[in-house]
Amino acid sequence: MFFLSGKRTSCSYLPNSRVKKDIMKKNIIFNKTTFKIDSTVIMNSILNGNVNFSKSNTSLKECKEYYFENEDKSNKVWIIVKNCENQAIISNYKITKKN
Repeated sequence: MFFLSGKRTSCSYLPNSRVKKDIMKKNIIFNKTTFKIDSTVIMNSILNGNVNFSKSNTSLKECKEYYFENEDKSNKVWIIVKNCENQAIISNYKITKKN
């Protein structure tokens, strides 16, 4: 038997969507090296960006690394997220302001 529960029900068929959904349900930890980042830009880039699987390292046993890319009106962003069992860690990133 299968029940749909309103707005909480979602289906993520594509790999990009599954990775985003899995990361967003976890606590997201900003590494010590990322303490001055704009967390809004980072979160927006995870939600609206794309996973570049050719630059990601998904063969790791623990904490697979996903490379996100996003571009909006103001910024061009790339982020590396370590997706561990109970948390996601922003391990590296670059935000480039557009002219």
